[in-house]
Amino acid sequence: MATTSCDVAIVGAGLGGCFLALLLGRRGHRVVVIEQGPAIPSAGADFLKPPGLRVLARHGLTGLVERQGLKRDTIRYYHDGEPIQDCRFPGGFLIRPYRELVELIYTCCAMEGVDFWFDTAIDDLTQDEGRIEELKLSDGRRLRAGVVIGADGTRSAIRQALGIDQVTSLYDRLLMRVATVPLTAGMAQLNRLYFSSEGWLAYLYPLNRDQGRVFVGLPPEDDKEIFEDGMPVLIDMLKRFVTDSSDAFDVLQPASWHQIKISSLRVSAYHRGNAALLGSAAFACHPMTGMGMSYTLHDAEILADVITAAAGDGDLLDRLLQARYEPRRQVHRQLIDYGDALAATFTDRHAYLRAFRPDLHVFGTSAAESPEIPRMRARVRVPVPQLI
Repeated sequence: MATTSCDVAIVGAGLGGCFLALLLGRRGHRVVVIEQGPAIPSAGADFLKPPGLRVLARHGLTGLVERQGLKRDTIRYYHDGEPIQDCRFPGGFLIRPYRELVELIYTCCAMEGVDFWFDTAIDDLTQDEGRIEELKLSDGRRLRAGVVIGADGTRSAIRQALGIDQVTSLYDRLLMRVATVPLTAGMAQLNRLYFSSEGWLAYLYPLNRDQGRVFVGLPPEDDKEIFEDGMPVLIDMLKRFVTDSSDAFDVLQPASWHQIKISSLRVSAYHRGNAALLGSAAFACHPMTGMGMSYTLHDAEILADVITAAAGDGDLLDRLLQARYEPRRQVHRQLIDYGDALAATFTDRHAYLRAFRPDLHVFGTSAAESPEIPRMRARVRVPVPQLI
């Protein structure tokens, strides 16, 4: 087969890959997105917090993504059934199923002339003097690109080809299960996140006007008994610490549960020569932070600016990536450390409240780095018999 040439090849059609493709397509770059699956990936978070919404607003996408989505402004936290904290988000956050969100951006890409090659993966690549020269794909096609972006997840083929070291840390004391269920009044009213001193957590929230999502985190030793031997045991355990969402118990019995492996990921560099990493190919943090997608959108925005500014000059691209994109590793490291702290303390309400940082949790930026963002103090609620 003949070799195709493009300005930018993006490996991975998730949120980061699609959003970067859109930004570059709008600026006149020829972009090819390679995706090993048959369609847009469906696995991802359902939340866009204020930092991510601000990125989309800068590019005129707010109305598109908020249409049909649910806007909330508060998450209530509980420990052993008692409310301990309300976390408020100025301007609100958006609940939108991951696949729906990415498909919206994908549709916009088509209007900008971005090419998507589905059902194909990287078989091999050639490098010369630290630059990726050509990608050989599993369907026999070859692709030459001025810039290559690895947005292909935690097992990134681009990261491995570049020889960039990674450190993956499993949260081995907590397994996560998720189910989509019919929406109940309790879930529709408020997003509620419950912790227990026994090492369990449960997060219940509306996904749309008809469905809700339930996440359950539990110690690994409890998983087999709970999810292989029957739902009554699960519901009995949840009744110990899930209070104001108790109307969900009736819809859990027939639910189909899926296990999610969670881990943190740190890498030693975000670029080599003309190639860079994006999204979970570059970093992964605990989902308790709720900021992974927002950071990825901001990263894609930076990459689009760098690639455009380099204007095809490989040496300038390398320098700009070093100066403007590599510093994101420190920002991500701070978020990963924060997620580690939340995961390590949620069984102890006082330790968790001490670890909780509204500047990172709400704004996604350290108040120390951005003085214009005020430090907030989490509001500790006095336990009450019933919440309205």
